[in-house]
Amino acid sequence: MASSTRVIVVAVAFTVVATFYSLSELHRMSALHASSETKTFVTTGDNRVLLGGTTQDTVTSSPSRVTVSTGLAGTTAATSPVASATTTVGGSAFTTAASSSGGSASQHKCFTYEHTELWGDVVVWGTVHKKSNTGECCDACRSHQPQGDEPGCNVWVFCGDQQRCGAQYQQCWLKHLPHPEASKPAKQGPNVYWTSGTIDVDINADPGAQLQVQTSGAPRMFHTITSAQGAAVHWQVRIHYYWWKKRKAECGKTGKCEMGGFTRLLHSGAADDLMDELPTVVVDPLPQSMVEHSWYVVLNRPYAFVQWTQKVKIPEKYVLMSEPDHVFLRPMPNFMRNDAPAAFPFFYIEPAKAENAHITRKFTGNISQRQLEEIAPIGNSPTFMTFDDMKRVMPTWMNVSIAVFKDQEANSVWGWVQEMYGFTIALWLNGIKHVDLFLHMMAQPPWDQEMQMANGKPFYILHYTYGMDYKLTGEFTPGKFGEWRFDKRTYGSRPPPRHLGDPPKNMKNELVRALINSINEATAALPCWDTYAESGKASYDCDEMRTLADPRFKTDGKAV
Repeated sequence: MASSTRVIVVAVAFTVVATFYSLSELHRMSALHASSETKTFVTTGDNRVLLGGTTQDTVTSSPSRVTVSTGLAGTTAATSPVASATTTVGGSAFTTAASSSGGSASQHKCFTYEHTELWGDVVVWGTVHKKSNTGECCDACRSHQPQGDEPGCNVWVFCGDQQRCGAQYQQCWLKHLPHPEASKPAKQGPNVYWTSGTIDVDINADPGAQLQVQTSGAPRMFHTITSAQGAAVHWQVRIHYYWWKKRKAECGKTGKCEMGGFTRLLHSGAADDLMDELPTVVVDPLPQSMVEHSWYVVLNRPYAFVQWTQKVKIPEKYVLMSEPDHVFLRPMPNFMRNDAPAAFPFFYIEPAKAENAHITRKFTGNISQRQLEEIAPIGNSPTFMTFDDMKRVMPTWMNVSIAVFKDQEANSVWGWVQEMYGFTIALWLNGIKHVDLFLHMMAQPPWDQEMQMANGKPFYILHYTYGMDYKLTGEFTPGKFGEWRFDKRTYGSRPPPRHLGDPPKNMKNELVRALINSINEATAALPCWDTYAESGKASYDCDEMRTLADPRFKTDGKAV
């Protein structure tokens, strides 16, 4: 009984932590404007404000063995040991010239969004800054002159409806947001009486559409690589690969498919029972003698990519770094424009944020605020980049990640996502100062609810990292175990059974329903899953094998 109680307590704690990370996105808006009847405000210790009073060392890699499965498509392995990676971090300043917008205010274009309120750190408070119309507010943002290293204005928020705005009528809030295109609006819809704008960046633009115009020639093929290790992701990667194959089959029918080969990068150091099912490269985990990291298995990932990029040759120029808990919702295009990386932005990766800046500088040197903001709010996945850039960046990623892990403050503050910080810092240290950011590259239910964003852009990947809890009536219960729930952590030691129960009928989240349907379809199609769910060991010795020609490589009963 005591053991069961401890398990429940740990599970509840994990869900609360995950929910906290999700809710934190909702609570970091710098100026969340309340209704016209509410006139109080509360400061939060910096320039952010919530109106209405509601606040919610140098390391070298060692020789390593690489094992390639027989099913690996389009990949060959070299036989030489991994070369030494000697990038130094922590002790030297890596600086470049600070960027400057330059030019007159009129040269900077203003984009306007009605019924929208955007995030941003306040640089001029609207309570003491009023303008007659949106044009004047935009001009004020374009003309704002920051002092020293203070951030400039690139976001403005204006209230122009006298009846609805009340005391907030004509308030013009000037803000700064490092990457406006990487943040969903704080509020949006017909009931939002604020109008917002951005300078020089159109948050509704689709670089992908520009890409289609620019790349009318041959498809730019990319290789999908998914890193994996352990029982928790063993079943996830089987479902992941099922959907990758299915979407590639659909993609191939379009006549211009950019999805190339696939690799599971297994960083356990030993072949496993999925070698014949998934194209796999086996590499060694980061030696504990290099740094003791038993609790943080993720530190194996950068070292795995160092080995992979130095050992293999692939026919594709481009690479998509993916993860086992990704379900492909539709055929995946190459999101890159030219050779600049493209990635999904994470709201909790904030290298330039006040409380993170001094930590970031431990690994970049004493760089300016503008340079801090060049570091993209991304992790290593999902990220597109060229294979040549990967070969250059991966050793730095490994070394920075180890340095972060060894630094007590960075380890504590950045926690489970510290290697994500390591990755984006490594890009910057290697001179990659621009990453195209695509919010619609990936959906994260239950916080995302529909198959496309509000601006009509469809999601391409479904990432099931958060717990999903609902009452049987369909009501969402964040932070509380629901009468119906799905959380991948429930299946950390054994795969889920076939035929997971459907979400409540009145549950409105399309993505949660799509996830359960996707898991159910894959587990129904993959052979001998019932035995697999009981043992955790992949089996291909069951009656289903007699009715399918090659069930390990089937989607919807058709070989691919």
